[in-house]
Amino acid sequence: MSELIPEKGVEMFDIASPLFTDYAEKQRLIKIPDGQKATIDGNGLPLFPDGTIIAKTFYYSKSGNKKRRMVETRLLILKHGKWNAATYQWNVMQTNADLLTSGAVVPIAFEDHSGIQRKLAYKIPSQNDCSSCHRSGDQLSPIGPKARNLNMTVTAEGKRQNQLDYFIKKGIFNPADLIAIGALPSYKDTTLDVAMRARAYFDINCAHCHQPAGAASQTSLNLGYSTSFEETGIGFNKQNILIRMSTMGAYHMPKIGTTVLDDEGVQLVKTYIKGLDSHLNQ
Repeated sequence: MSELIPEKGVEMFDIASPLFTDYAEKQRLIKIPDGQKATIDGNGLPLFPDGTIIAKTFYYSKSGNKKRRMVETRLLILKHGKWNAATYQWNVMQTNADLLTSGAVVPIAFEDHSGIQRKLAYKIPSQNDCSSCHRSGDQLSPIGPKARNLNMTVTAEGKRQNQLDYFIKKGIFNPADLIAIGALPSYKDTTLDVAMRARAYFDINCAHCHQPAGAASQTSLNLGYSTSFEETGIGFNKQNILIRMSTMGAYHMPKIGTTVLDDEGVQLVKTYIKGLDSHLNQ
């Protein structure tokens, strides 16, 4: 466990656009029950068989003489057709993790990818916090592993290949027409169009709440990537979006999972909104 090496039959996976969580890195794992397969259902969440487990470990990389620091592992377990959530906090020895129910705050010191030394009070969410983001209608639902967010090139078994195609060859996903499946762009890819990147950022960081079945369904925002711009509400709310992303405290968005600003994410949205303003003023 201390090396984060998964058991046989547990697959690591990646997503094109990840949720920002205080600059933590993440290892993502999925376990499909033996003899079962997931089915791709359009661009959204695949249809996973009962007994599927999705695990995500949040950690900070080695820096100088410091070892990698694992902070928490979150599980989503599909049982009797419903997803159940559990969160575990890693111990000081980094050998195991204990189940939490009420959340915890962990002091973290790390060096980010820009070489900046940072300190923060990392907040591990409670079970209620999990449901506030993962709620879709009256049930919990995974956020990241939608088909379009999995439809990307990764390194698996020593070679570069499409991740969904790899899962199909491994026998844990049913065959599907991958050409017909959309692909969510990486919002970190600066070679791509700013609007595409900003919409991808909204999709993974905001749309789990700001969509018709989400916790913020009563607002005027619907931030899914495939939602037409006219129906997103971005144009009407653009300044409020930027203010709430740029302000910490009770007014900050996203509400859960961040205790510091995502500097790069805020800059991306600023650039996107500036472009909208320029277009509207032409």
